[in-house]
Amino acid sequence: MSVRRVPMPNSASSPAPRSPMTVIVRVAIIAVTAALFLQSTLHAMLGHRDIAVLSALAAPLGISAWGFARAGHHESAVMLLSIVLLTVVTLVLMLNPMGVHDVAITAYGGIVLVAALLLSRRNFLVIAGLTLLASGSAFMLEITGHIAGQVAGRSDWPQFAIFLLVTVVFGTIGRVASETLFGSLGAARLAAVGDPVTGLANRPGFLAKGAALLASAREASANAALVLVDLDGFRRIKVVIGYEAADLVLVEVARRLCGIAAEHLVARVGEDEFAVLCTALADEAASEALARKVHEALNFEFSGVAVRCAVGYARFPRDGDGVEGLLLAADSSLLAAKGGADGDRVAGPADRI
Repeated sequence: MSVRRVPMPNSASSPAPRSPMTVIVRVAIIAVTAALFLQSTLHAMLGHRDIAVLSALAAPLGISAWGFARAGHHESAVMLLSIVLLTVVTLVLMLNPMGVHDVAITAYGGIVLVAALLLSRRNFLVIAGLTLLASGSAFMLEITGHIAGQVAGRSDWPQFAIFLLVTVVFGTIGRVASETLFGSLGAARLAAVGDPVTGLANRPGFLAKGAALLASAREASANAALVLVDLDGFRRIKVVIGYEAADLVLVEVARRLCGIAAEHLVARVGEDEFAVLCTALADEAASEALARKVHEALNFEFSGVAVRCAVGYARFPRDGDGVEGLLLAADSSLLAAKGGADGDRVAGPADRI
């Protein structure tokens, strides 16, 4: 059974910590955009009008990658940046009075190295192929005399061979380092936002993915619900059956949640707390039905112990317009559910009106 990974916070009031990948991608976007603006300014001062205009036009494309980063689509942001840089570097080299020389090795090699370190294997190969195509075109045009530099002499085949060698070395070292350290970008992201016991997501992953889903639900004027689950006496369970067996209880909880909410976002948000975020509800009344379905599924016997839970839920957009607001409302409902009778331990914001 596939498990959808969704993280969620123990404390809804605390700000979501940024994952390392988020920081890296955002810094890259800022650096590339600033470099394009600076390059445009410098070439304008030197009288290289075509290059200045090209860099100025490319800068907004770099900024557009910020939208992907904010939505948690880090790989898409890096892909967009890489393609923008490939285009700009290739056109600049064709327009540069110096021609296609050693600067090409630095520019193209840097793009390949960053792609090797940050992208998945498939997308890295795409960027490597595009780099080979773009650089090969620039070298070929100069070697054949179509864009001969005004200052330096033309490039030749040995120089192109050296360029390919250096770029391949950059890419190989970067990719081996990435695969060895992280196993790929997907594995690195999973390590940052995933729960190693259940395979579900943790709080950072939930906040990022949940925010993106709620943004889409807001645009579509759709109903959504956040369901929080707290297992009763989980520390006592660990003492009774041991830590390894208790981990199996958590795995069973995750399996049951995914069984009834496989199409939704499911997360382990604390030691004994889980969350389900559904953004495809027919109406607000379906929120309570989902919460009761979760409650029923998570009352079971396992390894000689009785697993019981309390469930709280919150509705979008009535109880909260974002992830943080929903978490606050659902947490409050969960507290009310914990104080309820054994037979009815499901509560929502409407219960307190």
